[in-house]
Amino acid sequence: MPAASQAATKIVTAGPPLAKPPAGVPQDADVDSFFPGSVKIHVGDTVKFERFGFHNIGFPKRGAKPAPLAMLDPTHPAAGVVDSLGAPFWFNGLPTPIIPSIVSIGTKSGKPYTGAAAIGSGLPTGPGKPKPWLVKFPKAGTYTFYCSVHFGMKGTVTVVGKRKPVPSAKSDAARVKKQLAAAIAGVKKLDKAAGPASPNTVTTGPDTTKGPVLLRFTPGNLTTTVGTPVTFEMTPGTPEDHTFTFAKDTKALAKDADATFVAPLPGGPPGPPTLAISPKYAYPSEAGGTVTYDGNNHGDGFLNSGVLDGISSTPFPDKFTVTFTAPGTYSYICSIHTFMHGTVTVQ
Repeated sequence: MPAASQAATKIVTAGPPLAKPPAGVPQDADVDSFFPGSVKIHVGDTVKFERFGFHNIGFPKRGAKPAPLAMLDPTHPAAGVVDSLGAPFWFNGLPTPIIPSIVSIGTKSGKPYTGAAAIGSGLPTGPGKPKPWLVKFPKAGTYTFYCSVHFGMKGTVTVVGKRKPVPSAKSDAARVKKQLAAAIAGVKKLDKAAGPASPNTVTTGPDTTKGPVLLRFTPGNLTTTVGTPVTFEMTPGTPEDHTFTFAKDTKALAKDADATFVAPLPGGPPGPPTLAISPKYAYPSEAGGTVTYDGNNHGDGFLNSGVLDGISSTPFPDKFTVTFTAPGTYSYICSIHTFMHGTVTVQ
């Protein structure tokens, strides 16, 4: 069979294609990028997307914006969310953040894409490594794909006629190798970066806006004094979302967040489950104004910033300020990445 008539498959990974961080790379490093960031294929060829990390892949309808990770749905208000003392949180009655089905469930692997309708891989919510997701391209053009989980994470597929040249697999592999080397250098540089310039400030990361991130709090242990406001903030432009969530028992908190941060919507419509982000973690635990903490908030020491990001165009805030009113050492986590831990010692 002539080579020009044979369909080919190229591989793109969401996240760096590594089983574990290389030597010298911090264990909490990640890269929110596609590898390679662009591919060129022939009409009729297929791209196989593989995931290394919590990512989705989405191709929007031609001319439309990429699907967001979540949308506030006023038809499903938060209800019955109470603290450890049985008192209802202030955000009951506000919209529940719903994950669109094109993001949560997606569409069937192997489906052709022309831009006429949106397609998506769905989220990797099941056990084990997610299966590859394949897309066939029957029409020439340049198509942009996105990760809805990480703002700004995108790539392109350029589809050309069968007689036009496209890079070889060897050439694509060389580009991935070069991209990986740059990413590794980027996270190593972040690991050596200084902490926040302002005192009494904790930041996430540090991160870049173009892929390399550190899933940590900096500084991980902050010392302050009673009555001094402490600001917890995001790295500007980071592709990550985080929370700063305190509790007396952060192990139990992490277990709850892992089980409920993203979960099926109670009483959702028939068919595949509608996934929602738990209002308990999406919204700040306090209604606003001056936020104080003595380690006993809501009975179990629960204090939550709500979801924060570093993107000015989104509705989410980028910082959270707390005044500690009693001496002690207080622990917190990120309810999205529950392996992220920090402490504040108040003297």
